[in-house]
Amino acid sequence: MSALPHDRSEQALGDILSKQNDLAVLPQVVFKIMEMTGAESSSVTDLERAIAIDPGFSARILSQANSAHFALPKKVTSIHEAIMFVGFKSIRQLAATIGVFDMFLGKNDAESIRRRAWWRQSIDTGVAAQAIAKRINGIDSDTVYTAGLLHLIGKTVLDRYSPGDYMKVEKLLEAGAGDVQAEQAVFWLDHVMVGFAVAQRWGFPKELILSLDYCNPPQETEPCRQNRALLAVGHSIALIVRDGIHIDDAPTVLPRWAMDILGFSEEQYLPIINEGRGAIMEAARLHI
Repeated sequence: MSALPHDRSEQALGDILSKQNDLAVLPQVVFKIMEMTGAESSSVTDLERAIAIDPGFSARILSQANSAHFALPKKVTSIHEAIMFVGFKSIRQLAATIGVFDMFLGKNDAESIRRRAWWRQSIDTGVAAQAIAKRINGIDSDTVYTAGLLHLIGKTVLDRYSPGDYMKVEKLLEAGAGDVQAEQAVFWLDHVMVGFAVAQRWGFPKELILSLDYCNPPQETEPCRQNRALLAVGHSIALIVRDGIHIDDAPTVLPRWAMDILGFSEEQYLPIINEGRGAIMEAARLHI
């Protein structure tokens, strides 16, 4: 796995994780939901009980289930109804969204602006990647969406570890460096490595964890190649939307290795971009 740390990076990763005890702040109910929604033996009643343990979390699940995104035929008033109407996979998505969101909150204006931008980009990536995933047989588009939500979690962990140092990263970005290059220059590791380690610590499903390395083209023998490619394409489309890149220039932003893995020809680049961009715009309209 190319996202795994090595040498000095491993030492830096251990230092960062050891000094962030609040990484365990992800609600225990999220761990349980991720586990249960991945198990065939779990029932609606089992999942309902797991969620009901945390009243605050239950309220947020109900609020999200009643949002315009799901357009339910009636307002749900119980966790049982929410599960029945939106399904296990959507409850898993909601749990990940609610659980991870708090990690993107800053203590001051500068941190908040930076992290809110990352959160918006994470949502846009997940939405675009999920839309494109539905074109491909055998892909769990919900896992791809959740991976999109998580793929920048390493950035906020690095920022929480040392906000001043992440400002140094931003200076390098302004000078033309790429994200990974700039982070490695300052921290000796990058957000992909950190995100991979954090997802492992949180006990997320293996398929989800292995999907997070969107920066490095996978070898043919590596698992989750299509998920990683979808995440890379979704991330690129999110950048196209964020930066207002003209449609004529947009295809050059897409990573060719990812498009090749997904079996898309150059003639499909623009339709893919438009599909992902449309999904992002619709999500924004629904206030997702």
